[in-house]
Amino acid sequence: MASITLEGALPETLPVREDGTPFPFVLAWEDKAVLAETRTELTAELIEGYADLPETEEGDTEALYARYRTSVQIANALQQVLAAHAAEQGTFDPSTQSEDVLTAIFTDRSEKIDEIAEWTNKDVPLVLVATEYAPYATATKPSGNVLWVDPFTETTFLQTLSDIGIVELFVNES
Repeated sequence: MASITLEGALPETLPVREDGTPFPFVLAWEDKAVLAETRTELTAELIEGYADLPETEEGDTEALYARYRTSVQIANALQQVLAAHAAEQGTFDPSTQSEDVLTAIFTDRSEKIDEIAEWTNKDVPLVLVATEYAPYATATKPSGNVLWVDPFTETTFLQTLSDIGIVELFVNES
């Protein structure tokens, strides 16, 4: 397996694998892009120590936990940024919100929050970690203005990070 990391402006022509074919996976964020053979290599670029995890059942469990911890950190940070941005725009005033709304927004994502059937706040999306909800757990997934980070697999982890705009993921598995 191999990956190539590019920093700064991308070249006109992207590097290819030794056999001349394009890399099947590319992950881009800020001024960095990683071209890789596997999603594991991409995930290892985002999570320190991930590449060193053993390829065993125990290693798989450690990998899931590493993705979960990272998902919680991302959800916490993004939730704060979204709330602060809405406050700066004048569309969200914490002093006028209910305790339930503030608790949902500002509770650490590693802690359980009360079940919410639907998140209707249009100004501040709720950022949640998918493995805390069905089908992975017993809590019902809230509907509405919710952004999800899903650490269950490398595929769901990377795709949901792309879906919420943290990274850009390009897949070419043809």
